[in-house]
Amino acid sequence: MACHTHISDQVGLCMACWADMQFIQAPICDVTGTPLPHDSGENILSLEALSDPPRYDKARVALKFNAHARRLIHKLKYHDQQHIAPLMAKMMLHAARDLFVDGDAAIVCPVPLHHWRYFRRRFNQADLLARQVAQQSQAAYMPKLIKRIRSTKTQVGLTREERQKNVKGAFVLNAKWVEQARGKTIFIVDDVITTGATVDEIASCLKAEGLAPVYILAFAKIIHQKVI
Repeated sequence: MACHTHISDQVGLCMACWADMQFIQAPICDVTGTPLPHDSGENILSLEALSDPPRYDKARVALKFNAHARRLIHKLKYHDQQHIAPLMAKMMLHAARDLFVDGDAAIVCPVPLHHWRYFRRRFNQADLLARQVAQQSQAAYMPKLIKRIRSTKTQVGLTREERQKNVKGAFVLNAKWVEQARGKTIFIVDDVITTGATVDEIASCLKAEGLAPVYILAFAKIIHQKVI
């Protein structure tokens, strides 16, 4: 599904591509999911989590963002190769296996697109991943809990502060679904985490309504800060 080499599985990766995927493995920051340089015990926090604590409770990510992770994300996002979403979701669930302790008590929601961007793109790659995560984990799939009410400019090239300002007030909760989500563990699914500004804003909306815990699940993360 990455290099088009013929393999025995209908959808999968060849040995060379598997070797090039930088899977995030323990030790990791217990909050952000960022990989740590050494294992200092359980529940260790990164400098990122200590200096600027996120509003979500925990995040788990399958891969470090590199050229190979980008290739898969672009195939899904821009080239409509939706058949790769199940394997991407499987990798994500493996990264979050410590958080999915009870699928019946979990709700899976995608980071939503504004309706104009959805109209132009025809689908939301985060929604494709969220649907697969819910199906494979037997969690409830609730795509309409969170609504993007403001069309924001692209986050590419923006600083963390600019990204936070860009998404401020961009999301609201759908009152029709709030009560069904109350008392559940909520997983917010996205393809890539850069600074975390978008998922932080969504977590704020959820917690303002008393919905928690809020976990983030992503396919890849751009590792942009040093950790301890």
